[in-house]
Amino acid sequence: MIQKIRNSLLLQLICIILAVLFVLSGTLYTSYLYVRQTTLNYAETLADSLLRQADNALSLYEENLRYNAEALCQFLVMDDMSDERRDIQEAKVSSYYSQIALKNREIVSAVLLDADLNTIMSLGKPAIIPDKQMYMRKGEDLNADCYFGNKEEFNYAFFYPIYSGTGGSSQQLLGMCVFILEPWRIDGTLHNIFNDSVAAMLLSDSNKLDLSFRSFGNIPADATMETLRADDDYVYREGNWQNGIRVAVAVSVSGNTSGSDSVRKLIMFASLLIVFLLAVTILFSYYRMARPIHAIDRFIEKSIKHPERRLKFKRTDEIGKVASRLDHMLDENQRMIEEIKDSKIRLYETELAQQKLEIMAYRNQINPHFLYNTLSCMRDMALIHDEDDIAEIAMCLSDIFRYAVKGSNIVTVGDEVSYIAKYARIMEYRFMGKIKIQTSVAEEVMDKPMIRFFLQPLVENSVFHGLESKMDAGCVDVHIEAVGDRLEMEVRDDGVGMDEETLDKLRDEINNPSENGVGGGIGLSNIVQRLRLFYGDDYTITADSEIDKGTVIRISVPDHMREPG
Repeated sequence: MIQKIRNSLLLQLICIILAVLFVLSGTLYTSYLYVRQTTLNYAETLADSLLRQADNALSLYEENLRYNAEALCQFLVMDDMSDERRDIQEAKVSSYYSQIALKNREIVSAVLLDADLNTIMSLGKPAIIPDKQMYMRKGEDLNADCYFGNKEEFNYAFFYPIYSGTGGSSQQLLGMCVFILEPWRIDGTLHNIFNDSVAAMLLSDSNKLDLSFRSFGNIPADATMETLRADDDYVYREGNWQNGIRVAVAVSVSGNTSGSDSVRKLIMFASLLIVFLLAVTILFSYYRMARPIHAIDRFIEKSIKHPERRLKFKRTDEIGKVASRLDHMLDENQRMIEEIKDSKIRLYETELAQQKLEIMAYRNQINPHFLYNTLSCMRDMALIHDEDDIAEIAMCLSDIFRYAVKGSNIVTVGDEVSYIAKYARIMEYRFMGKIKIQTSVAEEVMDKPMIRFFLQPLVENSVFHGLESKMDAGCVDVHIEAVGDRLEMEVRDDGVGMDEETLDKLRDEINNPSENGVGGGIGLSNIVQRLRLFYGDDYTITADSEIDKGTVIRISVPDHMREPG
């Protein structure tokens, strides 16, 4: 049989075609597996992404609830509940709750409890906390239950424990603040995340009680999360939020990769067409193609050892064109081999350089916790020796270090003002009370976003360039207010001021910032560059100064922003 194949070009061609069919079948099967795995990987990635987005959205919402609870409880003094004091506190807490409810319409009730779970104050819509929820939390908690008597209507509740003291062993659990929340805010946030996907979302509490099930896209109307979880066409993921609320998602593999079925059909159609054409080719090629192909086959065998040789057929029909294109293909192949060699060399050099950079980055990393622990130790030792001033400075410096290594470039106005207060306290100790730093910030702007380390460099400039060389006492005033949808900021000092020439240079530095500030100033060029980075052209910054009267820097930016990238 082997001898017959060797002596018959047609049989050889048939064997080649059968081999091609075998390879093609294997390729098609491999392509099918690849497309299937690719679609599955995409669905898994989408499921993980949706779950991560949902967790992030819920975490951000929890931070907002924590902020409101802290703000509400700041007016409450649990250990002083005399009648006169109680009336004052109730008025303050009720007023601030009205502001919170106005900004957060989903907060419909607030209940304040003491350490014995007695109700101190109930605000908003009358709520009834179920017996199974009436226990004191030591940490924040969010769950769902029936809080208004209707056993079929579930609402979310955020529990925030109230402690006394500043932290450590001196803390005492005084009571608890409970926010009752309508479900539309959390459900709507998750709905916006899943809206463009063919997926289903289930929200449940720590008792595995289903709170909200929603489907998006062409998911069957009678589907449940359990049926989708058991379906091979769905990727199921679930996560546990730190307060016990669980988000589970099921993403359709085929629904989110609708083009994969079309690709499979196209590959199958092309395969059948190729098989048909190969069958026709067998009948036609014996007389018109067998011998030339045999010659080409022998040439290909020899071209492996002699890649520089070419066919150079003089025929003008298809065989001649194939031969000509084969010559061209060999030329291109030879060129691509050389390019691939060069590319591999460059890729290796790039990876080697990247590894070197990563090693250098690892070597340059530091652990800021060493500084925190050292400063905390200094504070404790100062307290032991009754050095309260040293203890306070160490605590302020520790807070400054923590703020300095904060990951995000965007903080709230309240964070920046708190940081300036810590810095001001250190400056007061350093200059023996000669220099005062004061802040005047409107309450409604405290939670507005701003750039981290934005105002402190201006305050530092005022201290060291405006007040340090002044003989008399001096003051730096930081004022922030909201005007429309913008934040208006002002840093004013009553220091030595600047002459016209220095002021002109300062203004030129504002309009054309460089890497080095005017006269060695701290951070002004950096501030202008960061303003451009975060706000584009939507900002203003001006500077005015008079000799022996002081300097004022005014900045106006929008009250909203996003971090670049």
